[in-house]
Amino acid sequence: MLCTAYLSKGNGPCFPMGEKPSGRMLVIVGLFVTSLFIGLVSADQGEVALLVEVQEVPDEPWYEPGNPLLLAPSLVNNGPETSLLVNPACPFVLNVYNASNVMVVNGSSSCPDREQGLDLFAGERLDFPLMEWSMKDADGAWLESGTYSVELLHSAGFSHTVMTTIQTPVQLPDSLVFDVETTQRTTSTGPLLYMVNLHNPTEQSVDLSSVDSCHFEISVDSVHRLGASCSGEVNTLMPGEVILVEQFTASPTSAVSIATPGEALSFVSTGEGSAAAPSALSMELDLSGNELPAYGPGETLVSEVLLSPVAESALVEFTSSCKAEMWIVDDLGELVYDSLAEKTCLDIDLELTVNSDEPERLSLPQWNFFDMNGCRVGPGVYTIVAEVPEHGLTTSKDVRFHSSETNPCVDDDIATLDASLTWQDEQTLRIESIVHSAEPYHLRMAQPCTFEIAFLDQSDEIVHAYQTLCDAYDGRKILLPDASEPLQFDALDVRMVQDGTPILPDGFYTLKITVLSTSTSSVSLPLAWPTDFGEAEDDGESIQAPEQFEIVGTWVGLLTEDGTCYMLDHEGSTHLLSNARTLPSWRPTSELQGVYIVQTAAASPACGDYLAPSVEVVEVRMEAPNTVDDEASTVVPDLPAEVIVEPTSAAPLVTVIVSASLLSLFVVAAFTNEGLRLPATAAGLWFLGLIGKTHETTDGRYQRGRLMGYLTANPGCHFRALMSALEMSNGQITHHLRVLEAEEHVWRKNDGRLVRFYPLTNKLHPDTLEEDLPVPLLSPDPNSLQGKILNLLDHDGGLGQFPTQAELAKRLEKSQQLISHHLRTLQKYGLVERRKMGVKNRYKLTREAVFLLETNDDFSHDDMA
Repeated sequence: MLCTAYLSKGNGPCFPMGEKPSGRMLVIVGLFVTSLFIGLVSADQGEVALLVEVQEVPDEPWYEPGNPLLLAPSLVNNGPETSLLVNPACPFVLNVYNASNVMVVNGSSSCPDREQGLDLFAGERLDFPLMEWSMKDADGAWLESGTYSVELLHSAGFSHTVMTTIQTPVQLPDSLVFDVETTQRTTSTGPLLYMVNLHNPTEQSVDLSSVDSCHFEISVDSVHRLGASCSGEVNTLMPGEVILVEQFTASPTSAVSIATPGEALSFVSTGEGSAAAPSALSMELDLSGNELPAYGPGETLVSEVLLSPVAESALVEFTSSCKAEMWIVDDLGELVYDSLAEKTCLDIDLELTVNSDEPERLSLPQWNFFDMNGCRVGPGVYTIVAEVPEHGLTTSKDVRFHSSETNPCVDDDIATLDASLTWQDEQTLRIESIVHSAEPYHLRMAQPCTFEIAFLDQSDEIVHAYQTLCDAYDGRKILLPDASEPLQFDALDVRMVQDGTPILPDGFYTLKITVLSTSTSSVSLPLAWPTDFGEAEDDGESIQAPEQFEIVGTWVGLLTEDGTCYMLDHEGSTHLLSNARTLPSWRPTSELQGVYIVQTAAASPACGDYLAPSVEVVEVRMEAPNTVDDEASTVVPDLPAEVIVEPTSAAPLVTVIVSASLLSLFVVAAFTNEGLRLPATAAGLWFLGLIGKTHETTDGRYQRGRLMGYLTANPGCHFRALMSALEMSNGQITHHLRVLEAEEHVWRKNDGRLVRFYPLTNKLHPDTLEEDLPVPLLSPDPNSLQGKILNLLDHDGGLGQFPTQAELAKRLEKSQQLISHHLRTLQKYGLVERRKMGVKNRYKLTREAVFLLETNDDFSHDDMA
């Protein structure tokens, strides 16, 4: 390339790489020959020109240390003889400016200050040695890869500037690994999608913020270009994290190379077959459908292909109705969508003329971010590949999809999280965590933060919670090796005292750590704050930790209104399962018998109505499958039609067990579950021969009339409320309800553990929608726990006092979990409201509840002690 600069005219024209300046050289040669005959005459200094020729221009549109920028300068006097004042020590210097026009190299700074005259004859050309740009700064360090302005400055004032792109060696962390994968449309011979991933296989995060800028060097056949950033433009790579840093499409017959400066990556594919003929068209993919850089749930990707001619116009022929199609690949290389899978291509005969002033637009199918199995895709990067198959055109673009919503298509507990706690000092708690899976798996993060840390009190209520490791983005993926290679995260330090104030009141807690991924995993660990809490009080008395003991047996699940209550019989005693918060991966099941270390604990909501003691499982010593002796096996007789035993997903019920403890469990269940109580009572009365013989049913029609009248006035009453309101015994109410049901005067509906009864009318019948069924406004029995809560709130409200949940639990001698459940139920029916008073939530009766209590004689209105 030849460039000319005149002293009086500034920079001259710069010829493109490889162009021969033959005409200009002929003029210069002619002037030089003419000057030989005219002789030496004085010439104006402005007739001296600076010629600059770029030597050894590379095939790629960038320079690198092995192929640096070489400039060949010359001074040509196009006028009479002249003299120039120059610096003989530095005839030429190179000044370099970055893209922001900031000088990064000052070539004059190292030149000594000298002067000397330089005479130029008329027509004389003076060639100087080649000037090589080292691509280094004054300290000898490589400049960052990028585009620079290189100014060649002569000491007499001549200058010329060349815009240059360079690729300098970049030292990426040795621990990082580049990987190139290719994928192709299903059953297709079309283009290949090349995907470059960057992986951190170590147990430590890798900081990329200080890595110098660099870009991939990509060559497809004879076309060379610079690709995306080598580091994916992220600041940190988490342990195990894999990111997609570059993608592009190419024909399977093309020779492809991908490299980084410094050769951290050097990939070469020779291709197979002959290269396709160049097309007369170029294509562009246009995407829309969202306002933010990333798409989210509910948004639709709208795309179209823009065809433009390489020349002024082009005639385009189509013989298939599938003119433009697209397929979509996630950042794991999996095909998630293919437009051809939804349509049939038909034969057509179409000709289009495409002009350069207006591109031809071909619409593509819309995509709502669901895969071909009907599942919503997870967060991450997706590559949209568009094709015009008949003309061999293809292009691609990346889009990012963000979603923190629960995805039912993703299995939970694929990964297992383990953690340990250590105190660095009295106020700093360190959490070290590892995660692993049975098989290699890419854990997909659902939020920008990695972990959620939650402190739960002894009532399992969250006292303090926050998210941490939030310096990344949602959708990133972490490669988990198999179980033999667990992945360890960076240690987390929790400051228990912030701004001079502890984040927790003194007490015992459960620290729950959750990985915020699409496949959730968590672990819970016991914690005391401060570290010496519970060791000794001021009066010198020690607080004893709960006594631990061993139980042996099988957990049996009983479905209740609040979930599944698990029970275990050990040496004639029944134990209810409270929790196993320190064993997050363990689940009770009736298929195993085991040895368990337990300690007493508050009852779970599912077991809140049972009187048996509750325990927390702290250790599983041994578990083995149940074995049933064939000789001892006994088939349980069929239960009445009203009894339906429903296995739960957590633990199937054991249906073949012969033991006195199971009989006792059935008795407990029958008295606490109306669905069991009614048939059990009827069966018991039948067994004893008491139905139709007791004095309680002598005036049966009168009692059934009372029952029908009460149900007509209070449709939806449950069994216990009917007993209390009509003052009937269990046997009486059971008998009369069965008679009325047999005569089709009443019908029943299960409501959790309750059974509600309705009169059979045109408006109230078993096919009535549940939301249309009436429920009595005040159905709690005054002697039930809900009734006692209402009485307490009524009493305290009259004194202007409003208790907290903890105060109610203490006065009623129940667990806070159970009280919390019943308060939520009373709030649901509009009888109780919660208000924030100071820093605590307090409860009071609503106006409706006050009115109903005052008009109901069953509730006590006397002052309570």
